[in-house]
Amino acid sequence: MKKTVLGFLILAAYMTSSCASSNGKGAIESELPNALVEKIASENELKVQDVHVFPQGTLKLQSGYISAIVFEDSIKNCTIYVSAENSLNALFNGAPCEFKGAPELKISRNTEKPDILYSIKLFSPSQGAMADEIVAFYFDTAKKSYCESQSLSSWYQTGNKDMKPDLSDGRCTAEGS
Repeated sequence: MKKTVLGFLILAAYMTSSCASSNGKGAIESELPNALVEKIASENELKVQDVHVFPQGTLKLQSGYISAIVFEDSIKNCTIYVSAENSLNALFNGAPCEFKGAPELKISRNTEKPDILYSIKLFSPSQGAMADEIVAFYFDTAKKSYCESQSLSSWYQTGNKDMKPDLSDGRCTAEGS
């Protein structure tokens, strides 16, 4: 009996870890390729060793990557890059800021691809302190890329699932690109 229970627990643990690393919709936890790290360092005029990929913060997508990056600096900051079809865009920058964990994949909106959420602690000037925030990304089928949306972030934070989020604020490329 004990062996059966132990076997079941091992199987359940394996299944849970498999589901956490792949959602079945094309996003898998991954390492960010060195070529992209080098490109990020070059764009920010930094040494490669000053670009730190947040542990478990990168997902490989069918068309590229989405990755949480921390730059070595006296002020903690965080940036989220999306690469797709030969483009690399920093769609979120925050300082002072800290990532709180690995990205979450959400299928709450029943879309073709899951929304990707990063939980962060971000300095809020209005509160004068660090506040918990969510940075949310949705897949734009026309642009074939993940885009950042503050409306979607608010939708996930408030929990009002009866109203659809307005994705018209979505940014799919870095400002100034």
